[in-house]
Amino acid sequence: MWEKIGIALMGFWLPINGFATEPMGQSTLDQGGSERVAPEIAGSLDDELREWFILSHGNDSSASFVELGDDINIDITGSVDNETWEGEEALSISLTVNEGQLINAVVIYSIGSAISPPLFTSEGGDVAVTLTQYERSSQTVHVAGKIEGVLLLQVELGEPPSQEEGIEIDVAFDVEAQKVEF
Repeated sequence: MWEKIGIALMGFWLPINGFATEPMGQSTLDQGGSERVAPEIAGSLDDELREWFILSHGNDSSASFVELGDDINIDITGSVDNETWEGEEALSISLTVNEGQLINAVVIYSIGSAISPPLFTSEGGDVAVTLTQYERSSQTVHVAGKIEGVLLLQVELGEPPSQEEGIEIDVAFDVEAQKVEF
């Protein structure tokens, strides 16, 4: 029980690590006719087209949510590899929703092997996160939306992000998050 509580608390603050090995995305056919997993997060980062995948293994997923009173906290971590967790170049999205309305969002793009500085963050930057879809069932939340703006470079933990260094982000996401049970 304490292990699940610890994992949920880490996921609430920042999704740091995962045990994901199976993609949750829907399969599509690529131009060669072979099956390919569709990314749940895609768009451009610093004018370069990028894709991130949500991974899961059993009840562990890199997209999860918890209920805190009337708020639903959704933590999403997209990996650039659709088969294994890679902290490097991961895109993390933390959303807080109340009565179907987005009330807070934090976006982090890791440049190292862990989600700790140096990294790019929406905090202090000019980033707009909008929801285009929000559906809740007892054990899942389906959320879709768009992230646009400039993520700022944070070099040290506890230090404010640099207003001079940033990267542009323009991505769409369509994710199903699993409920974390205690």
